[in-house]
Order: sequence, then structure tokens, then C-alpha cells
Amino acid sequence: MERLFRKILFMLAGVCLALTLTTVLVAAQDYKSGSTYFEPRGGVYGTFSDHVKVIATYGGALGYFILDNFSLEAEGLGYYIDQQKIDIANGIAAKNDTATAFGGSLMARWHIPASESATFFIGAGAGGLWADRKVPYNGMQYSVTEQAELGATVRITDGFNLKLAGRYQHIGCFDKTGLSALGGNLGLQFTF
Repeated sequence: MERLFRKILFMLAGVCLALTLTTVLVAAQDYKSGSTYFEPRGGVYGTFSDHVKVIATYGGALGYFILDNFSLEAEGLGYYIDQQKIDIANGIAAKNDTATAFGGSLMARWHIPASESATFFIGAGAGGLWADRKVPYNGMQYSVTEQAELGATVRITDGFNLKLAGRYQHIGCFDKTGLSALGGNLGLQFTF
């Protein structure tokens, strides 16, 4: 599983670097303050836990640029969490089970270099997760979440962008009962 995380991280870093280099070559254009966007999105994440294999997310966000190139957004996501209970006595999976959850968070995003064709951004936020069972098995059913992301948007047409982001997300406490995940999400951003 550790190899998978390295590959995902390497690929996301390469995509972000390539998009950053292309944005430097073209004339700057800003996301203007007062603009609003809606973004359906989905993502896949690997975890650093023996109890959770994969997390898949689906949902969307509504955002508003309070300053040029700086937005605040409300994100709502559904979660599919593929987890397994490990039998501590023999170290093997004792029970495979899935959890479903809803997560809501507030995010801030800053578009660093902006151009006519692409932008590079960083973002961070916090929220909550409400699951139908404990996530992971030794964790909690209701948890605080924190996330940080690095990504880019690519303009398809005026008012329509493709967004790709690499994200680190933490669910629950920062101890053995918590869960850290690394992956990415893809969004279709409609700006108006």
C-alpha cells in the first residue's frame, strides 16, 4: 500500500509542476472578487491505516471569491469507506465491511499564478464527518476532519473549468483512532 501512495504523490506532483510551468508562460488573468462557482466533484484516496483500504468521495462545492484569486467554499461530500476489521491475535482481516458517511467542510483556496488558460492553487479547510458506523473500527462515528490540497484548474470555455487537486485529509483524532488519507479529486467548475 505504501508503494501506491508514493506513486499517487509522484503523479500529482508531476501534474501540478507541469500546470504551474504552463501558467508562467501566458499573460495573467485573475478570478475577480464577487465571482461565484459551483463544482460537482469526485475523488479517490488511499489511507495510512491497516483498517481502511480505500475512500471514495462524491458531491460538490459552492464557492465565492471574496478577493481576487481567493475564495471561500462550502463543500458537501458523500463517502464510501472500504474498511476491514483486523484480528489482533493473528494479524489478519477478520471482517470486510463498508461504511457510508456524509462530510461537510469550509475551505479556503488561493489561486497563486493565474493565466488565461490555467491556474495553480493551494487550499485548506476543516469540517465534520457523520458515518453510519465507526471510521475506522477503533475510531468514532462522528469526527472532525481537516484537509489541505494542492492543484490546478484548466479553462475549457468561459465560465467552465476542469479542476484537479491532490488532497491530504485527516478524519478524527491525531492518534491510533484517527485516519489519514492521501489522494485526489476531479471537479467540473462552473463560474458565474
